[in-house]
Amino acid sequence: MTHSRSVFLVALVFLWTFCRNADAQEAHTSSTSIEPQVLSLNFTNNGQRLDSTVGQQIEITLGTVGPKQYGTPQVSSPAIQLESIALAGPPNPGSSTYIYIFEATAEGEAQIKIPIIDSENPDSTKRLTFSLTIHVESPPGNPPAPHASMTLDQANTAPWKNAWTNLLNDVRQTFTPSLPRLTGVEVELVVANPGPPDGELTMYLGNAEGEALAVVSKTVPVADCRHVLFVFPNGGLPVSPGQVYSIRLSGGSLFGWKYVVGGYSNGAAFFNGKPLLSDTRSTFLFRTFSHRLAAAFASGSDSGDL
Repeated sequence: MTHSRSVFLVALVFLWTFCRNADAQEAHTSSTSIEPQVLSLNFTNNGQRLDSTVGQQIEITLGTVGPKQYGTPQVSSPAIQLESIALAGPPNPGSSTYIYIFEATAEGEAQIKIPIIDSENPDSTKRLTFSLTIHVESPPGNPPAPHASMTLDQANTAPWKNAWTNLLNDVRQTFTPSLPRLTGVEVELVVANPGPPDGELTMYLGNAEGEALAVVSKTVPVADCRHVLFVFPNGGLPVSPGQVYSIRLSGGSLFGWKYVVGGYSNGAAFFNGKPLLSDTRSTFLFRTFSHRLAAAFASGSDSGDL
């Protein structure tokens, strides 16, 4: 499976800053009262063997200069699963930095290898290819389910009646979060046209003014496209409850985004800047997630019960 970089050549502004210095740095886990624990890594962790727990998000930030790029991550076992790839930005001319977002999904050990491509120097290819081994253990108690740290925030629960539109145009859905951190967005897709066994999709998250807040990408298999989850870096994106945001999908003609007439009441579906249906309100099928700690913080409940 080839990972295309063309989908990342877009302007992007994150609401947080990513560390890009070359100084030696230990793997660290970030956590606050409303933020999930994230194992944050960079090239200084190359060659290391690290520990993680089932359910933990693992983020590897890697940058290149010039024509060489990092390719598709190779994971040796199902103990670690690649969730999404985000472009850290704004991008600089002649360089690119990506955040590879994984989840520890099961007990075991996995080697993650992220190779260098488009490099004419074999020594440089060998030196810059990133690899490390992660040992995954279960936390005390019962093993958590996949994405157990996420809690549902917004959702379009209307039953689907076979309507969809392609991703070749500017298709987007507005929504209004009620929780202060957006950790993931799930969309419901259908195979629209015959094609390859998988396709690369990019999700753009924007604010009410149309500014891009985040861009994440993932390869979606045709056999498993009904519910596609995009995960955001840094354990999620800070958002303002009650403010309007938008989800835009791009990905060619292979997949279609399911929509319904009516549906979700705190947003609407748009097609090339206009309502998707001219004579009635419509909405795409989607769900947004926050972190359980953020939900507990927002509701005033005790996070120790989670």
